[in-house]
Amino acid sequence: MNAIAPNAALSEAFISFTDVSKSYDGTDYVVYGLDLAIQKGEFVSLLGPSGSGKTTTLMMLAGFETPSKGEIRMAGKRLDDRPPYERDIGMVFQNYALFPHMTIAENVGFPLSVRKIERAEIDKRVKRALEMVELSHVAKRRPAQLSGGQQQRVALARALVFEPSLVLMDEPLGALDKRLREHMQFEIMRLHRELGLTTVYVTHDQSEALTMSDRVAVFFDGRIQQIAPPSELYEHPANAFVANFVGENNSLNGRISAIEDGLATLTLANGIEVRGHASHDLVIDAPGTLFLRPEQVSLVEGEQNLGNRVRGQVREIIYCGDHHRLQLGLGDSDQLVCKLPNTWRHRLPQVGSVADLTWRVEDCKVMAPIRTRAS
Repeated sequence: MNAIAPNAALSEAFISFTDVSKSYDGTDYVVYGLDLAIQKGEFVSLLGPSGSGKTTTLMMLAGFETPSKGEIRMAGKRLDDRPPYERDIGMVFQNYALFPHMTIAENVGFPLSVRKIERAEIDKRVKRALEMVELSHVAKRRPAQLSGGQQQRVALARALVFEPSLVLMDEPLGALDKRLREHMQFEIMRLHRELGLTTVYVTHDQSEALTMSDRVAVFFDGRIQQIAPPSELYEHPANAFVANFVGENNSLNGRISAIEDGLATLTLANGIEVRGHASHDLVIDAPGTLFLRPEQVSLVEGEQNLGNRVRGQVREIIYCGDHHRLQLGLGDSDQLVCKLPNTWRHRLPQVGSVADLTWRVEDCKVMAPIRTRAS
């Protein structure tokens, strides 16, 4: 899928970035030539490693950073030339940003008080917001008296209390433990669905992005490498970076020896040839990488051959409950990981033994190395 939205989609979008770039020194760009369209009611996650541009993009949308170039619009109106308090945007931060000297009710009502809303209306909205996050019983407590998960729900209530057109979340669950993080994921998804919120969510956690989002924009090198629904990102990555970053992937490196009928043949360092769908930018005799999900690999039974077949030495077997994770070495440099259902437990090879692996040509893709703006 093309990472750049067409002009028609940008013009019709609720939120649109058009050729937006950001540089702090006038030379190096942390975001470059960004086009992005977000529809009303969508939940879009910005996913990427540190320094990829995702947080800067969110900060420009919030109004805490100013684009060096391009424009940002909401509901067709210019947004990038307006201060944060005029943008009708709710914001949830990782560190909660609650006022320690205020009660929970006062924290939640703060956005309304600065907007000069009448006290009776503030009390009514605060009560409703706390009910939404199931925290009515803590209204009179202080933030220090709440757990981390409760504090984050208060921060969420505060972002929603003035009924903003857009909610932005910057790594909101990063400080929580795994159990609380998963619980809060479902809480946020529930509120998004029930209230019809338009949400932009920044995270470096790929599982979080895949679980929660309508679409995920994968950032690297200041650009969106791909924006697509989670299933498309996982099953049809646009390039080598997305394939490596989203979910677990085997990567077999070699040189392209043939391209025919949309399939590429890759010769590995040990001379073995494997085939997969060819990306559009492959060149004969140039480097290439075959990407293959561990769950698509099977141990060979008899003369079975699903299209690709390799032999390797079993280096590790890990019991993971519903499946076993096997790591096999293919010569000195390459290795393959496969995930076998627990129903295979009586047929597993021994560590140190030799085993054959097979997978379908249509379940893998051969891609060129990722190129950065500097390369």
